[in-house]
Amino acid sequence: MGSQFLPLALIWVIGSGVGIGLIGMGAMQAIGRNPAASNDINAKMLTAIALCEVPGLLAFAALFLPVFNK
Repeated sequence: MGSQFLPLALIWVIGSGVGIGLIGMGAMQAIGRNPAASNDINAKMLTAIALCEVPGLLAFAALFLPVFNK
């Protein structure tokens, strides 16, 4: 029953990983341009990563719903 959502959940998990990678890449480029602002950039980067991680964690949890729903 729940296996029909498996491809969608996998795409969400992969998308979350790609989003976190892009956030990290942008933060490292910004720190490279302006090292004096690294504390501010790091704080904003961690906030953005946390917001990007939540859908990925929910999708990962959704992958196990068909297993426990039997």
